[in-house]
Amino acid sequence: MYEPFEALIKAWLEEEPALSAASVLQRLTKIDPSRFKEKNLRMVQRLVKAWRMEMAGLIILDGGWMKSWPLSPSAATEGERGHVGPIALGNIPR
Repeated sequence: MYEPFEALIKAWLEEEPALSAASVLQRLTKIDPSRFKEKNLRMVQRLVKAWRMEMAGLIILDGGWMKSWPLSPSAATEGERGHVGPIALGNIPR
């Protein structure tokens, strides 16, 4: 039921990460009122949660969230922007 709209929903969530499942359902209802009803809210909540977890996993596994961290507190105070390298990842394989 939601598969044809998956890319659209993901795009909405990327544009507005705080978008609620109720707002997603409202948008879907405007697109296809015969398919989407208020009773579908719980399923949309589950899907939005799953897609958010997927996006968070990509951010974490990609390591992009670490690139903005300074290498050390002293480097940050001196205005340097270091990158945390693989050595700081401990035993996590890359």
